Amino acid sequence: MLIYKGFIGQIDYDSETHRLVGEVVNSVDLLEFDGNSAEEIKLNFQRCVDEYLDFQKEMIGVSPTPFVGNFTICLSTDKQDKVIKAAQSQGESVSHWLNRRVDSYLSRYFSKKIA
Repeated sequence: MLIYKGFIGQIDYDSETHRLVGEVVNSVDLLEFDGNSAEEIKLNFQRCVDEYLDFQKEMIGVSPTPFVGNFTICLSTDKQDKVIKAAQSQGESVSHWLNRRVDSYLSRYFSKKIA
């Protein structure tokens, strides 16, 4: 885990590309970064955050603050086991796997509500 300017970066290893991959987990926007070494991923994480803050300040006039919080859900042990196995089978952390599924569902849900 990396922390920079209040933003938290979660790091995983991608066995297919043999690279370190990361995601900022407390931003309202999807921010991803990667690198070949610990030093490179740290620099790319900081660069990602700085570019995001600069872009937001330029577009809306203010820098966003990091989202701080957790969302807790209760799942049966059977469902927990299935989630863990599904994430592992796709080479993702449980957090990344769940976030992608939630993002996919919400995209479909809100596009239907707007249409």
